[in-house]
Amino acid sequence: MPPSGAKARQRRLPRAPPSATLRVLDDLRRQLFRLRAFATLTYPFACVPFLFLYFRRHGMSEAQYGEIVGAYYVAMFLAEVPTGMLADRIGPKAMMVAGPLLLAGGFLSLLAWPEYPGFVLAEVLLGFAHAVLSGPPATLLYETLQRAGQEQRFLREESRLSALRMLGTGVAFLLGGALARWSVPTQDGWEPTIVATAGLCAVAAVLAATLHGGPPRAQLRLPAFLRGVAHEVRRPAVLWLLGYWVVLFALLRFPFHDYQPYLRAAGGAEPLFHDPLFVGLLFALMNLAAAPFGALLPRLVERIGRRPLFWGMPLLLCGSMAVMAWASHAGGGSRTIAWLGVSMFFLQQIPFGMHWALLQEFVNHRIAGATRTTVLSALSLAARAVYAGLNIALFRLQDDAGLATALIAVSTGGAAATCAVLWLRPRGLLRGDGPLA
Repeated sequence: MPPSGAKARQRRLPRAPPSATLRVLDDLRRQLFRLRAFATLTYPFACVPFLFLYFRRHGMSEAQYGEIVGAYYVAMFLAEVPTGMLADRIGPKAMMVAGPLLLAGGFLSLLAWPEYPGFVLAEVLLGFAHAVLSGPPATLLYETLQRAGQEQRFLREESRLSALRMLGTGVAFLLGGALARWSVPTQDGWEPTIVATAGLCAVAAVLAATLHGGPPRAQLRLPAFLRGVAHEVRRPAVLWLLGYWVVLFALLRFPFHDYQPYLRAAGGAEPLFHDPLFVGLLFALMNLAAAPFGALLPRLVERIGRRPLFWGMPLLLCGSMAVMAWASHAGGGSRTIAWLGVSMFFLQQIPFGMHWALLQEFVNHRIAGATRTTVLSALSLAARAVYAGLNIALFRLQDDAGLATALIAVSTGGAAATCAVLWLRPRGLLRGDGPLA
């Protein structure tokens, strides 16, 4: 009697030899181990909590600081499409080697040319490096799993890599604080933290060179990309999300770049805010505080729905900056009020930890698969382009009118922009409380 259909098909399927299967799994384990090590060292920014102080020591005003940081966002904007096209042509591994080397070059430029043009050049290199690293690690992870027939593990493994990136950055912040505290007697020399950052970036490049490179992806053509952007942004849902993301991105980025000036000002009431080791610990704890909120997001969506979250993230940022502004203006040397203002840093990590997964979920559920990458690229390009100009204008305002004025301007302007964008959304766009895909 002939075998049944299912059994017959099973018998006809070729079976890989056990030794070949074991070799594939062994290669996968080694590749994943190296990807995890690379993730831990992708952004080892030991010097970042102190860069504002380094710039100030070399005579930069707060307005110039805003221009220097603005150059970083302009560079990211300009490099997003060309680096994506280059990654499509040469594959992700080469970009994962180049990205950390560009980071190291940017940080070393801060030391080699400690003047305004050198700082702008350094930030341009750092912006290019971030654009280079924005996609290849996830692409190589997917290709690695796909070769082993385990692409269903992508979300779990990418979540692990994301957590390792945050952990590595947090530990680097703490390392930077320790270096600044114990290696420099005057506690105002930040060069050791910059050298350590560049060295760790170089180690990341060496790790990337040991990876097994995946095949080049389908090449992105610039005209096709621009046509895709033009087509998608005309859709009401995408046009609305574009406006919302520009507002939220600005509200997330300005306080981050203002943490250093805020701590410097609050240090008059609380000397601990001038202690480099404490500052490194503070930045590390903030980085780690954001991580759990991404994991909690599916439960929050199921419990309260998407609309309160889309309203809540920008308004929480606006409210926290209003408290920071009040504490800065009314502190009068009070340690309690100074601590109240700094505690808002941690409140701001809630939307920081949630925002990207929520926006990706929005795109995944409403945009066709072939154009999702185009939409996410358009969001990234628009947000960086707009924020580059805003950052320069806001820090110029801060230089002219003071820290509290700049914070309250962002708080009130951001709240008004949030209300306008959300009231103008297409009806029914944020309905639903089911789990995220």
